[in-house]
Amino acid sequence: MTTVREPVVRRPSGVRSGFRTDIQGLRAVAVVLVVLGHAGVPGFVGGFIGVDVFFVISGFLITGHLLTALDQTGRIDLPLFYARRARRILPAALAVIVLTIAAAIAFVPPLRLPEILKDAAASALWVPNLRFAIDQTDYLSGSAPSPFQHYWSLGVEEQFYLFWPVLLLVTFVLSRRSRRMVVGVIGIVVVVSFAAVLAVGSISQPVAFFSLPTRAWELAVGGLVAGVVPAGLRLAPGIASRIAVIAGWLGLAAILLGVFAYRADIAYPGVATLAPVLGTAAVIASGSVLGSADGHGWSVDRLLGIRPLQYLGAVSYSLYLVHWPLIVIVHERLGLATPMPVWLGVLLAIGSLPLAAALFAGVESPFRFRSTNSVRSTLVLAAAIPTVIAVALFATVPLVGGLPLRSNRSVASTTISSPPSATDFVPAAVAPKLGDAAADTGLLYASGCQQTLTAPDPLRCTFGDPESDFVMVLFGDSHAARWFTALNEVAKGRGIRLDTYTKSGCRSEETDALWDASANPSCARWRTAVVQRLRAEKPDVIVLTNHLGPTSGGNDRALQADWERAATSMLARLPAESRVVTIADTPQFAASPVDCLSANVENARRCSVPREAAFNTVISAAQRTVAARTGSGFVDLSDYFCGPSSCPPIIGSTLVYSDEHHVTATFSRQLAPVLDAALAPYLPAR
Repeated sequence: MTTVREPVVRRPSGVRSGFRTDIQGLRAVAVVLVVLGHAGVPGFVGGFIGVDVFFVISGFLITGHLLTALDQTGRIDLPLFYARRARRILPAALAVIVLTIAAAIAFVPPLRLPEILKDAAASALWVPNLRFAIDQTDYLSGSAPSPFQHYWSLGVEEQFYLFWPVLLLVTFVLSRRSRRMVVGVIGIVVVVSFAAVLAVGSISQPVAFFSLPTRAWELAVGGLVAGVVPAGLRLAPGIASRIAVIAGWLGLAAILLGVFAYRADIAYPGVATLAPVLGTAAVIASGSVLGSADGHGWSVDRLLGIRPLQYLGAVSYSLYLVHWPLIVIVHERLGLATPMPVWLGVLLAIGSLPLAAALFAGVESPFRFRSTNSVRSTLVLAAAIPTVIAVALFATVPLVGGLPLRSNRSVASTTISSPPSATDFVPAAVAPKLGDAAADTGLLYASGCQQTLTAPDPLRCTFGDPESDFVMVLFGDSHAARWFTALNEVAKGRGIRLDTYTKSGCRSEETDALWDASANPSCARWRTAVVQRLRAEKPDVIVLTNHLGPTSGGNDRALQADWERAATSMLARLPAESRVVTIADTPQFAASPVDCLSANVENARRCSVPREAAFNTVISAAQRTVAARTGSGFVDLSDYFCGPSSCPPIIGSTLVYSDEHHVTATFSRQLAPVLDAALAPYLPAR
């Protein structure tokens, strides 16, 4: 999200030449939407579209400058272009990186620091979007987000501007100074890039969200407006102004439509991105036409030109930079549930404004308007300073990675019991170690048998005794995969065959849209195919278990009815010859207990979760009801995870969770004896 000086366009209403109040107001709208959306203010879930508004604005302004240079001089001064970009973007961005790292070291759990440092280094080098895409980060619904996650948009823009002026210049030269050909190439970029986002979005939402090829069309749309709109000025001024006024208001309405209509689980970017992108283009085009026509007292510029929006537009870049790390670090430090309380979100949103004002006045403006460096020295510094910062950050990673994440005390090895024997500190011999928790996923993952969000076709893996005539099947999502380690021990102990059909983010029960997010479009196809296989194979036992999530706090009766319908439907579709057993879901924490433990090695109790908040009791009740009604099995081992009032993150010397809701393979293996006893009525005797 960046801003630049606007191209000279004659404005109505006495506005000074060369300045677009409508664009400044659009910047304000965009940054307010982003800040309120990130702060969790009700009604602004779709605030993330503010970034799309920024993309179109930047594409319009930069392309307008470049086209003007080509028209007037037949060339583009590339060193000067890149130097101006560096002066505009780097100082404030690098200052926020340094300050955020200092705040993270002071307030963020130690276990998070290595990844945060890597994110900061990637941000300094303008490739954070590539890092987040590779890591499959879910921007719209991820937990424990990076305080540098918002830098992804800066990465996209700066990568775009590395090749954009070169593309326009080469096209201009090869086409013998044809502006029409240059505009045509811009249009081709729009079409090809938009086609790319539609194709990639169905395969990998994070790649579609963060990568330049799938976002370039948004900036190019702004460039298309800069290249095409002047042709519209040949209309009679009265007609042009009337059309422009209507287009401006419709454009603003399209932007706001996305804010209030879009949810976090929407397929984005994609077709839905057209609303904010075309809406912004319409507002900008409206201002361009009115700037050369007669103007109109009812234009959207009248609203966008009010003083509060003009000020917010001026500090929008600084506000964008500072608001997100403030929200993330304060939220994480307080250890509050996600989403954060509305009052805190509003307070942080307001609190980010004075920080932005200070950054704007102390860093952004001086370097932008009063820099005395030559083009050459600016480019040298623009390459050297981020590199030095990135190297220093990477060098710090091993240091923070070596911080002690355990106490010096010991505890007896874990004994599975009900209720569990909670340990109120991180034992010296905790297993797995806190730093290894995320990788403690078990054999199913190591064997490549846990299918990803994008895998549409079922993969069956066989464990236990493959020659056994008795077949047990595990069917479900990533929580089923975490039960696998215990279930595999059961299968080996009883000499039976265990087949697995597990897919991340895809529950075995087909419930309403709340449970089948569009981020996993292959889920329904995969589930249907698994059921078809099971009907053909007719295994002796089918074990179902899934991630239910915490109690939503919504319409409990509707939620329970939805799940009862879905569970009953699934049982009816499974082969009648198979005995079906559902395992109750494991506890869920508001924030990662592993991160919490790294900051509380002597007081693990602070990282526990109240039992009443750990389970989705509504869906658990639905599962029990369906099991009783249909005669299917239901196994609930919750009392081995939780005591009467709370669920501890460490039991004995074992770390129970690898994140907010996934059980470690180490603890799953220790549950094998009690799971074996619970499943005994459905399995052959030992």
